[in-house]
Amino acid sequence: MIRPTRGEALLLGLIDLAVVVVAFVAAYELRFSLEVGAVTLAPATFERYAEALVVVAAVVLVVLRSRGLYDHVPPRGIDVLEESLGAVTLASVVVLAASFFYRDFSYSRSVCLLAWGLLVVGVAAPRLLLMARRRRRYARGLDLVPAVIVGAPGRAHDLARRLASHRRYGLDVRGVVTPGAAPPPAAPDAPPWLGPLDQLELAIGGAGAREVLICDTLERLELLGVLETCEAIGAEARVVPCVYDLFTTARDLTELHGVPFIAVRERRFELVSRAAKRAVDLVVGGALLVAAAPVIALLALLVRRESPGAALFVQRRVGEGGVPFRMWKLRSMVDDAEARLRDLVDVERLAAPVFKLEDDPRVTRVGRFLRRWSLDELPQLWNVVKGDMSLVGPRPEEEAIVARYDAHHRRRLKAKPGLTGLQQLEARASSDLDERVRLDVYYIRRRTLLFDLWLLARTPWAVLRGKGAV
Repeated sequence: MIRPTRGEALLLGLIDLAVVVVAFVAAYELRFSLEVGAVTLAPATFERYAEALVVVAAVVLVVLRSRGLYDHVPPRGIDVLEESLGAVTLASVVVLAASFFYRDFSYSRSVCLLAWGLLVVGVAAPRLLLMARRRRRYARGLDLVPAVIVGAPGRAHDLARRLASHRRYGLDVRGVVTPGAAPPPAAPDAPPWLGPLDQLELAIGGAGAREVLICDTLERLELLGVLETCEAIGAEARVVPCVYDLFTTARDLTELHGVPFIAVRERRFELVSRAAKRAVDLVVGGALLVAAAPVIALLALLVRRESPGAALFVQRRVGEGGVPFRMWKLRSMVDDAEARLRDLVDVERLAAPVFKLEDDPRVTRVGRFLRRWSLDELPQLWNVVKGDMSLVGPRPEEEAIVARYDAHHRRRLKAKPGLTGLQQLEARASSDLDERVRLDVYYIRRRTLLFDLWLLARTPWAVLRGKGAV
């Protein structure tokens, strides 16, 4: 989470004020000068709209402030868009509700709708720029907030590893404080041990930490003691719950007689959202399949010319709920690639049920070209139209790999696999199963239509970069 400085927060406020004015004037000009969205309402002088502009600006700024858009900026672009969309929509509802009681003048609904769209973009844009600037500085090791992790060695080192691989969160883990004596030696890249829990204040001061991340492996009194120490020295404390990667949201936090509860409903996906996602798959996937059909036919001819065998490769993969399906691809390997796999890797003896072969000798020359540009996956559009897959979702995995999944790994099977997705974009070259599962679980936990559209928009750039394509 990026925290703007006072100067940055003030600048954001001034920009937002300017955005409200520009969006309102632009919406008025689009409606009455260019007749965008014109229906029946006669032209009105801008003076009547200028009177409302003062109220609109005040409401928008108050809502943005109340929603915390000057206190923090999310580390992901999609989160910035969602927060801006929610805040501007709430402000618009408040303004429209107030205008219902104003009978002297009827404002154009087209102006309101156009202003809403312009405001969403205008509010998000400076925050996206601030996020991009901070992420560049974080990548260079600048502006990072020094932090200390408190907890059992295993959980503490796992959390430190995740934060180190995601600098966009802006934290620099200086070390680990654990209950009891010094833990056994950890991995070479693990943060140093700063001391036992009873020397927490010295450890925080020595590391110059401003934040303390507390794993919930502590006993109750130990946790309360850590919170007291943090409060006394002015360090911000954050507790990391053991369910941090479950499918929970802020709405799942409830209270019963002073005891907080977290409702865990991992299969939750509203019927309306599921229907909307399926509609997008049918419309967009169907259109892409029709457009790609000539390309698939041409590539199939090239595959057949280079090596004998069928041009299309059909393999059983595991879909939502663990149900297998037949996935279609353009063949990028020799015809007997499945038989040759046993000579290259023994799936049963793998330390983790995942593998990725570099310079796979089974891949043909045409196949390397297909994989470089992800063209071998075009036939999967048929799986999308059929309903076996979705345009966006977890990566479809082979049956032999899924057979070795544990309960944690199988959580990624709670959604339809996707042609693209968060894992396919951010861990395309990774053979770290935990990282893959984490990304899939994160996607399933917060999937929305806007999130899907954001991932679809990122896909062409990921394909052009070709990172991890083998």
